[in-house]
Amino acid sequence: HIYIPFFDFLWGFTFIGPFSYMLWKHRTIILRIRQFLYKRGLIKPMECDYEAMCATLLLEQTQAIHYYARTKEGNELGNIAGFFFANFPYVDNECNFQVADLFAVDIDLDT
Repeated sequence: HIYIPFFDFLWGFTFIGPFSYMLWKHRTIILRIRQFLYKRGLIKPMECDYEAMCATLLLEQTQAIHYYARTKEGNELGNIAGFFFANFPYVDNECNFQVADLFAVDIDLDT
């Protein structure tokens, strides 16, 4: 537990709490409206390109620390970057926890 003075608690309860609740309520109502419209067939979810999403997360986020190497220019494989994750945990198709010794991801940097 963290001790805070009563007046700090009162200030947070008065000024932070209600606005946080209103923000949560507003976004929840929008989510419910979107669910209703989806059930009626009026809107569809955006198509997701999982390969592009994986590449974006690897190249632009903190996963860049796992970057290992890149192919040389003029290579027949193309412009490929390699990311290697040691002791990578995952859940297999039978819902069992597994740990891969090495998980490798190759990304084509030209696409």
